[in-house]
Amino acid sequence: MSPQGWLLAIDDTDTLGRKPGTGRLARMLAADLAEAGTFRRRGVVRHQLLVDPAIPYTSHNSPACILFDSDLDTSAADALFARACAWLRARHAPGSDPGLCLLRTDRVPERVVAFGHHAATEVVHKEDAVRLGADERIRLAELGGTGDGVIGALAAVGLTSEGSAGRYIERSDGSRELSAPVPVADLRDEGIVVVSAARDAEYVPNDAEITGPDWIRPRLVGGRPVLFVELVDGRWSTVENKRRRGLGSMMVEKEPKHGDRT
Repeated sequence: MSPQGWLLAIDDTDTLGRKPGTGRLARMLAADLAEAGTFRRRGVVRHQLLVDPAIPYTSHNSPACILFDSDLDTSAADALFARACAWLRARHAPGSDPGLCLLRTDRVPERVVAFGHHAATEVVHKEDAVRLGADERIRLAELGGTGDGVIGALAAVGLTSEGSAGRYIERSDGSRELSAPVPVADLRDEGIVVVSAARDAEYVPNDAEITGPDWIRPRLVGGRPVLFVELVDGRWSTVENKRRRGLGSMMVEKEPKHGDRT
């Protein structure tokens, strides 16, 4: 029997001026568990939840979710969950409010997917996450402070399971990013789907080279890593690169608040 897919999400692990952030901690946790032989990772995805004055966050309100395959039974899943909780307790920033969630991919309730949708578009509360976790008997833990990180952790699991939100911040082999320029054939060999975002959606040839910033970060679409590109002045470029060029000096980051979900 082939290993099952699992999702392990964390949030609210840092405070303003403290490193590493949630995304980095998720990558570190994935590496720790992979080195222990616990699972085979398939990547780490960052999600964007609602940014609103009513929500405390460090800079972006962004939880992270590890995708991995494993043949864990109930007791082994409990042991992995306990290990991950202990690991995060020892490494989250003082003053943060971390939360962690573990679920098997094919056992994510529709209510959890809906919770992810709500957290991305409206203000939700810790009590909502805790109640839902208890009702569905989900492995969900508050690991310090107010424990508000359970909101983002549960939401990230729901959004990742649906497979149509978020972007990869780490690939299956543990690499943080691919450097541009990069041949399309290499991206496809890595399992990344390359799609033209232009109106005519033409095929992107294997011998084309993708330009962009120094990183190539595909989106999670249909449960797969997808990179959107466009033909600009005769060269294929990431859509993200085009957006960054257009914004230029107009990019101004909102003043951060205390809390997390980065």
